[in-house]
Amino acid sequence: MTRTAAHEREDGEVVAAVIAAADTAATDPLAAAKAVAAAAREVSDMMRNWASHIPWEDLDGLDTLPAEEAARFFDEDYPAIRADLEPMWEPATAAAPAIDPDEDHALDKNAYDFFRPVGANLLGRTEEFHGWVEARRRTETWQYSRVLEAAPSGVATITNDLSKPARGINFNSQDYLSFNAHPEIREAAVRAMRDFGPHSAGSPMVLGNTRISDELEAALGALVGLEHVTLFSNGWSAGFGTVTGLVRQEDHILIDRLAHSCLQSGARAATRNITRYTHLDVEAVRTHLARIRATDSRNGIMVITDGLFSVDADWPDVAALQEVCRAHDATLLVDVAHDLGSMGPGGTGVLGIQDMVGEVDLVMGAFSKTFASNGGFVAARSPAVKQYVKMFAGPHFFSNALSPVQTAVVLKAAEIIRTDEGDALRGRLFSAIHALRDELTTRGLTCMGSPSPIVPVLIGNEKLARTVNRLLFDRGVLAFMVEFPVTPTGASRFRLQVQAAHEPEQAREAARIIDGALRDAKEYLSSAFGNSF
Repeated sequence: MTRTAAHEREDGEVVAAVIAAADTAATDPLAAAKAVAAAAREVSDMMRNWASHIPWEDLDGLDTLPAEEAARFFDEDYPAIRADLEPMWEPATAAAPAIDPDEDHALDKNAYDFFRPVGANLLGRTEEFHGWVEARRRTETWQYSRVLEAAPSGVATITNDLSKPARGINFNSQDYLSFNAHPEIREAAVRAMRDFGPHSAGSPMVLGNTRISDELEAALGALVGLEHVTLFSNGWSAGFGTVTGLVRQEDHILIDRLAHSCLQSGARAATRNITRYTHLDVEAVRTHLARIRATDSRNGIMVITDGLFSVDADWPDVAALQEVCRAHDATLLVDVAHDLGSMGPGGTGVLGIQDMVGEVDLVMGAFSKTFASNGGFVAARSPAVKQYVKMFAGPHFFSNALSPVQTAVVLKAAEIIRTDEGDALRGRLFSAIHALRDELTTRGLTCMGSPSPIVPVLIGNEKLARTVNRLLFDRGVLAFMVEFPVTPTGASRFRLQVQAAHEPEQAREAARIIDGALRDAKEYLSSAFGNSF
């Protein structure tokens, strides 16, 4: 119930009136009950949310009780309630508790506020951002820079950057098929270390590769249906290097607004002729391509999209994109970092789901999600494209190659992905995914996208998301809270990264904990800041 329009007393005065009325119950319990109920109905929503341990609804309804029930309430139930009401007697103590300045600063700002600092000194102007980060660290609302105490698995022990430990269900790590603990993959790493040592000792163009590198290129080519594969030392470099290696300043790029950072950065580095099209909108791509080709038939066009978008967990109509690209002599690049190996028939990802394996112009990806290693690749149908990328993609030519250990790990992962064991692991993974999404949805939370190893839980307000994040750390769910610059401001979420090692009941328990933390965070922010969600 809310404060009535006829009464505008402060909460402290109202609580005092409740106590005073209740103190008359010994002589006239029915009259006391009516007076207590009338006063209790004036208590503000903020006070009700803050002092949720007080049974306000019981006080509101006292005037509906018969005299005997009212007398029993004051004799048996009220003494404990009075003990909780007394600290709120004075108006000064009835207000919401004082807000810690660190808490206010940590929750009030966003990284966007510091994205374009002012000042001639490039180093000095970072101090304001640093002060905000320190406030977030002190209030334990900083979600970055946590460290593992052992190998990542479905349950993990971590510490935050204040050295505070936590153990919980692990949705932070990207290890979709739980290959990090797979004995054959660990044995492959040991064997490569024994045979080749830990270091590649050169660029892939200058003796950095080994025979394992050639085997890996062949295995990846078979998996994506494009024979000519180029390896990179990490996934970010693969995306950036492919775009900058092929696109020149006169060319054009159409890129999905939500495409990965490496692709966005590559586009900006390659050309000024960039169009960011509406997320997943094939018709927008068609319109932009027609517009460009109407005035420029000489220069190239690259259309760029993720396969599985890592923040929204959705995917494009790849067949439609490829068709419209071919109609306008444009080249389609699809980033399969998150879906390759972890979903689709035989681990072929979104391309396999859409029957597009081997049909896309260019496929690039990263090994760090499913293949248990750093590294990345791009695959093409033509040997000419491969040779050109190797020469003109700076991150390939001017970086050391993947180490022999990394190469061997990815090769073994690629082999397992295509076996019955790979199918079984994907089955276990999706059992946990469906259990998690179903429990979250049943509890009224918003799961974005479609079932995939990424389960985004939309929160929206950053202040709320950071508070939930702090609670989850202490309650045994290790979940990555995503905000700007990964998402737009006001669109924060938890990106839950599911593993084959997760049991369905673990997933359901995590959903229950997340729901409880969200409810408690809303109550806290309502009482401390007056926010409503």
